[in-house]
This record gives sequence, C-alpha cells and structure tokens, in this order.
Amino acid sequence: MGDKQKIRPPQEAGRKKGESPMAEDIVVPFVVFASLAAVIISAFYFNFKKRRVVYDAIKVAIEKTGSVDPALVETIIRENVGPYADLRKGIILIAIASAFVALGLAIPAQEDALGPMLGVASFPGFVGFAYVLFHFFAPREPTV
Repeated sequence: MGDKQKIRPPQEAGRKKGESPMAEDIVVPFVVFASLAAVIISAFYFNFKKRRVVYDAIKVAIEKTGSVDPALVETIIRENVGPYADLRKGIILIAIASAFVALGLAIPAQEDALGPMLGVASFPGFVGFAYVLFHFFAPREPTV
C-alpha cells in the first residue's frame, strides 16, 4: 500500500464521492410514511370542516327562527352511507390487495418479492373481505 490509496468500507463501495451515506435509506421511507400521514390527517381535517359547516348552518337556523325541527337536524347529522357502502369499500380494498399481489408478481429482479407483497396485501384483502361479509350478513337500517 505504498501509493496511499484510501480503502473504502464495503457499505460505501457503491456510493459516489460527496453522496451522503444512507440518503435513500432515510428519505424514501420518510416520504412514504409522511405522505400516508398527510392523507390520513387531511381526511380527518376535511371531515371536521364538513361537520363544522353543518353545525354552523344549524346554529344560524336556530338563531333566526328560534327552533329547528328535530327530524331535520337528525337527517343533516346522520351520515347517509347507503345500503351498498360496505360492498363498495370491500371491493376497493380487495382491489388494492390484488394490486399488491400483482406488484409482487411483476418484480422480475427479485424472486423473493412475492412473499412480502402477499403479506402487505393481506391487510387490505382481509379487511375488504370483512366488509363484503358485512354487506351480506349484517342487518341494515333503511336510509332516508
């Protein structure tokens, strides 16, 4: 080793000079989980805003007329999901699970990709299957 060449550790062997170690290892999972959190937080936020508008409308109606028909308030507050809401949710979740399975099959470079993708697909798949069962076996109340 007379030429004083720096020997790089194996974990840095494929990295270019100036590239920070573990940049992709940290940034990619962070972006994935941050975007998932952003979607969930925005869903809660917009649901809150929708309810707030409804409550403000009821408040204005009470201030103007002095009273509000209880049946009207019940109709406004109750969420009308319809008789096929569980079936729709179930089909969408089963489709998401099928997409994960297809992704596992479509990755040709890694033969062991199917196992983890089947594991990931099992969560929306089983929840979707439960929604479909709820649609067929749970009693439903008629909606307005």
